[in-house]
Amino acid sequence: MALMHVNYFSRTLFENTDLYVIVPTYDSTDLSQGKSEGRRDDGRKIPVLYLLHGIYGDASDWVRNTGIERYAQAADIAVVMPSARNSFYTDMSHGSRYYTYISEEVPQFAETMFPISSKREDKYIAGLSMGGFGAFKIALAAPDKFSYAASLSGALAVEPLYQMAVQKNLFPGSVKDVWESADDIRSTENDLLYSYSRLKEKGQTAPKLFQACGTEDPLYQMNVSMRDAFKTYGADLTWHEEHGAHEWDFWDRNIRTVIQWLNEDEK
Repeated sequence: MALMHVNYFSRTLFENTDLYVIVPTYDSTDLSQGKSEGRRDDGRKIPVLYLLHGIYGDASDWVRNTGIERYAQAADIAVVMPSARNSFYTDMSHGSRYYTYISEEVPQFAETMFPISSKREDKYIAGLSMGGFGAFKIALAAPDKFSYAASLSGALAVEPLYQMAVQKNLFPGSVKDVWESADDIRSTENDLLYSYSRLKEKGQTAPKLFQACGTEDPLYQMNVSMRDAFKTYGADLTWHEEHGAHEWDFWDRNIRTVIQWLNEDEK
């Protein structure tokens, strides 16, 4: 496998930023199995998973806290991990345009720099907590770009979280830097059920969804409610729950489950 840390200047953010990128390559396991050819010798573009971090995190989180390198190598998929600070993957009211950056610039940059596919059927997006929200948000707002989206312990209903953060001053900095008011959430791409309903009204093909949450996670009831609502809308959604809290042990186990779901569904 190849693991790359890429620093570059973003045309959307107007600042230097970074990505971690995993590309499956010929390795010692292939050698021990008697394979003489590299994985990319046929010139085939690789399916790619865009993998988003949670609040307080950055592009290195998944690499430092999980076995994502091994899982990607075994599944023969690339993984692109960007940084988005505490933005909720939003074009912020008072801050940078992270929604545009993640949904548009990052894929364009990655497809130019690495041997990864630009085809919808080969592009997936997933994330944990804030990143779970970001993955669903981006996939539902851009269903022509992503065919699968997965949320692990996702903060999927952000309006009640926003109201609580304003009342109790819970957010690092100010949540009003992300959204000036609840009106910036309601009936926009930040309202996931609204996005899904709009997608269906337009007759667009919806991405397939995967949702997992630990039964001891403080976001468990939110995830159950969102699961039921998505099902009511007719979403093709796979649900998984197990013992676990809002923690890396759960996310490490379940990103493997997500990759298995992608591989099994693609066969």
